[in-house]
Amino acid sequence: MKFEEFRNKSSFGREEILSFVAGRLLDDAPAGLPALPGALLLPFHEITDISWDPASGTGRVEAVRHNQLDDWFYACHFPGDPVMPGCWGVDAAWQCLRFFAAWRGLSGCGKTMGMENVSFFGQIRPYDKKIVYAIDVISQETSEGETRITGKATVTVDGALVYTIGSVSVATALWIDDAPSKREAVASIEDAPIRKLRYDEFAAKAKLSHAEIIALSQGTLIDAPGLEVGLLPSSLMLEVGAIQQLVFDESTGEGRIAASRGNGPLEWFYTMTPGVKPTVLSIDAVWQLMGLFLTWRQNPGTGRALGFERVEVFSEILPEDRDIRYEVTIVRYSRMANGDAFVRADATIRASGRLILACTNLNVGCHKNIRYSGYPLPSEMALGGKLKVRGDTAP
Repeated sequence: MKFEEFRNKSSFGREEILSFVAGRLLDDAPAGLPALPGALLLPFHEITDISWDPASGTGRVEAVRHNQLDDWFYACHFPGDPVMPGCWGVDAAWQCLRFFAAWRGLSGCGKTMGMENVSFFGQIRPYDKKIVYAIDVISQETSEGETRITGKATVTVDGALVYTIGSVSVATALWIDDAPSKREAVASIEDAPIRKLRYDEFAAKAKLSHAEIIALSQGTLIDAPGLEVGLLPSSLMLEVGAIQQLVFDESTGEGRIAASRGNGPLEWFYTMTPGVKPTVLSIDAVWQLMGLFLTWRQNPGTGRALGFERVEVFSEILPEDRDIRYEVTIVRYSRMANGDAFVRADATIRASGRLILACTNLNVGCHKNIRYSGYPLPSEMALGGKLKVRGDTAP
């Protein structure tokens, strides 16, 4: 179709979205028009409503994802407890704004910017059907040749509210990081042969090798019969390479995690995105490290990301980057009388010394008896929405 026809449409079906992803929808697309990721990273299948009111300078995007029992992420997030990654809801909000910018003809306005006041109230599981991402565009600002679009968003699954996002932005340029490049030597951790560890042995470790991280993600590292030990994602969703430092001060309730991950041009996501690593994978990496911290503190149960106060994006991770560093500062840790535990942290992510993200007040909880371990069989835990505890097991 012609770009003018594209601009006049208020909805887009599945085939039109796929054609847009492939770059075939528009015969006369303006240069630099924001794009959507393809294949495994496409966050939605339809745009059911897109609009702009020039009088008020506001708009709306509503997109739908049709959830599938065999969606690829259920096999690796988490093994033994399939849940749609919370970061996909975050990314869908950014992608909706990218599509809105393309629809408005705002070339170059596809840089992932900040996000604030993200709260997760529930989860999305294999037997859920319809996921709706609704973004209210509250402003489109242009200054000194740069454009920024800001909105607020909600995510619902089969009518149940699961995520809210107070502010989300895309723009033609990233924030400017004026700090000097910070390149630190990464302490190598030898991947020596590993063995199963008692829970107290695991809790005494201050470092974890890549092989130990893999074993933890597969549920083979910790030997704790009768306990529900925390999980890491596996395969494509595992974002933790090795942990160089894992410390906690009982007297202050504060701690620190220093971790790293390799990177290179053959990473699975670079074929689906325009030469950059999706920002949300770096956010998810911090959530994964926080969930690991709760397991390391010997809290039985399963971790869930609960949101964050703020994420600021300063740069992008590129195929030529080789080293990603995560610095996580634990600012609060608490354990409730019912056994639930919670951790709050700030974090920075760097690639080849460049500051990529600065995160403030990320939150993760650990809860007992919330796993859906019978996948793919249907059960009371096979549906998401509001977080619920399995009714046939004592807390």
